[in-house]
Amino acid sequence: MSVGLISNAKALDALVLFVEDSQKLLTKITDPSLQNSIQRPLKNDFKGRWKETLLVYPEKSPIAERVLLIGVGKTKSLTAHQIRTLGATAVHHLKNVGVTKNAAIAIPAGTKLSSSELAQAFTEGQILFQLGFDRFKTEKKEEDKARREKLSLALLLSDKKDLKIAEAGAARGKIIADDVNWARTLIQLPGGDLYPEKLVEETQKMVAASPSKSKIKAQYWNTKELEKNKFGGVLGVGQGSNHPPYFIILEYFQGKKSDAPVVLVGKGITFDSGGLSLKPPASMETMKYDMAGSASVLAAFKIITDLKLKVNLVALVPTAENMPSGHAIRPGDVLRMASGKTVEVLNTDAEGRLILADALHYATSKYKPKAVIDVATLTGACAVAVGEAAVGLFTNNKKLESALMNAAGEVQENLWPLPDFEDFYAAMIKSDIADIKNTGGREAGASTASIFLRHFVHNNTPWAHFDIAGCGWYDSPRDFIGSRGASGVSIRTMAEFVESHATKSF
Repeated sequence: MSVGLISNAKALDALVLFVEDSQKLLTKITDPSLQNSIQRPLKNDFKGRWKETLLVYPEKSPIAERVLLIGVGKTKSLTAHQIRTLGATAVHHLKNVGVTKNAAIAIPAGTKLSSSELAQAFTEGQILFQLGFDRFKTEKKEEDKARREKLSLALLLSDKKDLKIAEAGAARGKIIADDVNWARTLIQLPGGDLYPEKLVEETQKMVAASPSKSKIKAQYWNTKELEKNKFGGVLGVGQGSNHPPYFIILEYFQGKKSDAPVVLVGKGITFDSGGLSLKPPASMETMKYDMAGSASVLAAFKIITDLKLKVNLVALVPTAENMPSGHAIRPGDVLRMASGKTVEVLNTDAEGRLILADALHYATSKYKPKAVIDVATLTGACAVAVGEAAVGLFTNNKKLESALMNAAGEVQENLWPLPDFEDFYAAMIKSDIADIKNTGGREAGASTASIFLRHFVHNNTPWAHFDIAGCGWYDSPRDFIGSRGASGVSIRTMAEFVESHATKSF
C-alpha cells in the first residue's frame, strides 16, 4: 500500500475525495479543472451524507480521469470502523466501473484520528473487503475479471511531515488485514478440504513463513501423544471420524522472562455433523465454520508474531472432526478428561466444550498464565442472544473483562458481557453417574456451557470465554466485510489485547 502526497498526484485513473454533510470537501484541491468539475454537485445535489457517492469525470485534469466523491456525514465523529467502511466503499464503487489500478484515496482532514490511524484503517478496509473465495469455480466470466482483481488504492496526504507515520500505519494495517483474511480463508474451506491433519499443515506453513519463525516453538500432538496425556475429551470427540484429532501448541516468548504468558485457546472442530446427535441438514450447511475459534486464535498469534511484538504468548488448538460412525461416542457415554474429571456425554453435538476442556486444563496447569482466553463457535443460545452484532463474553475476572472491553473498543468490535449465574445454573450440569454432564438442556445454554468450561480452569487463573457462534459468520455483507461468509470477528480484539495488556496483571 503506497503512501504519498496529493501535490504529487497526476494521471490517476481515479481519485477518491471525501465530503462532509456541510457539502465541504475535506481535501484541498489546487487543479482548476478538477475544482470546477466538482463544484456543481457540491453546490447542488451532493449532500455529503454517510456513504453517499457520485462519480465525476473532470475535463482535461492532469490529476485524475475520474473523481469519486464519498460522503462521510459529520467529520469530527468519524471512527476507525467508519474509515474502514469508507475504504471498502471506495473499492466497491471503483471496481464496479472497471478501475483495477492507478487509483488513490485523498486522506480527509478534520477528523479526530491521526494520519497513522487513518492510513491503517483505510488499508484494513480495502483488504478485508476484497477477500474472495472462488477457488472451486470452474467458470469465471471475463466481465467479472475487474471485480476479482485486487485494487490497491494509494493513500495521499496533504502534509509531508505525516508521511512516515502514515506509512507505518499502512504497513501495520496490511499485516493485520492480511492475517485476518488468512483466517477467514481457512474458515471458508469445506470440511473435505480442511480436516485436522490439514489444519496442522496450514499452521506449519504459517509458522515456516513467519518473520519470527526462529522465535516460535511448535508442537503437534497426534493420537499417541493425546493418549499419553489423557486428553479424553479430544479423543472422544474425534473417535468417530476417519481423520484423527490433533492438539496444536504454539509458543512465542519474546517478553520478559518474569512475565507469565497470555494463552489463547481455539475450538478446532473442522466439521460438526453433531455426531450421533445428528444435526438436521440445514444446520449442517455452514458447519465448516465450526473451527472459526481455532482460526481466530491462530490469526491473532500470526499478527503478534508478524509484528514481532515483545510479549509472551501461547496458542493452543484442540482439533477434531465430529462425525457419526460405528466408532463415535454415544449419548450416555462417560469420558475421562485430562484433568481427571469425568463427563457424561448426553448430547454429542455439545462437543466443542469437550475439546476445550482438555485444552483449558493444559493451559492453566502447565503455563500458570497471566490470562487465558478461549474462542469458540460454542452455542446456538449465544447466537440467539446477541446475533451477528457481538461476541458473547463470559469471564471470572472483572479486571480482565474491563481490559478486553477496552481492547475491543480500540478496534471497534463488539463484546457483550453475559452472566453465567453459576449459583442458579450450576446444578443443571450435575450428572447422576459422573462428575458433570456436557449439557444442561436448552434453557440458558450459553451460560451452562460457560459453567462447564469453568470446571477446567485451574489455579484461579483469570479466564475469559468468547462465544462467536453468532458473529463468526455473516449471512450477508456487512460494513467492510464484502461477502457472505467468515467475518474474522474477535481476531483484532485478541491481537490488541495481547499487544496492550500482555504485561499487566489481573
